[in-house]
Amino acid sequence: MLGTGEARPGRSGHRGVRASMTVGMALGGIMLSACTSTVGGTGVAAPGEVAIYRSEVSASAAAQVRTEGVELCRESMSSMVVMVRGYNTFIKRLNTTHSYPEVGDLADKARASLIAGADQIRPKITDTSPPEIATPARTFLDTTARLENAIRKEQRTELNPVSGQWTRDKARLLEVCGQYTPVPAASSATPRSSVTTTPAPTSPGR
Repeated sequence: MLGTGEARPGRSGHRGVRASMTVGMALGGIMLSACTSTVGGTGVAAPGEVAIYRSEVSASAAAQVRTEGVELCRESMSSMVVMVRGYNTFIKRLNTTHSYPEVGDLADKARASLIAGADQIRPKITDTSPPEIATPARTFLDTTARLENAIRKEQRTELNPVSGQWTRDKARLLEVCGQYTPVPAASSATPRSSVTTTPAPTSPGR
């Protein structure tokens, strides 16, 4: 026999169980949907942000290139003063004596100033240096090497064309550098005239 407090199995009992299961599933669905909700937003930058970023990168790169150009020009102009001073002292003495042996050590000092100046300029020429400065700077260094070689070989007549080209290449580099930094006074970086040669004697009556 069943006690008076016990429930009899029947339709009403099964309906209660089904109702409880339905409520549980509904609550579980709500919780699941809450857990799987996504955060709004996107990983793609807006067009305006991309344009600003590119502009900033471009401006930064341009500033870096200009900085390297200024450094190359400053080093070139500073080195030129030393190079020209050594060369002018040598050539003035050579034009007076017309003899390398009588020039003494001024030829060696002129060569040393040319080599030292070139060694100071060369490291400033990099892959990112402005081409409008790097190209004439390399040309100037090439001519400097030729001038130093002519002095080392104690050339006189051959020294004139090399010296003239060196002067022109130097002037070209200074001209370009004028767009990046003030150019020093002309007298401080201008070589003197080329070596003079003794004229050949003429026959009497000519």
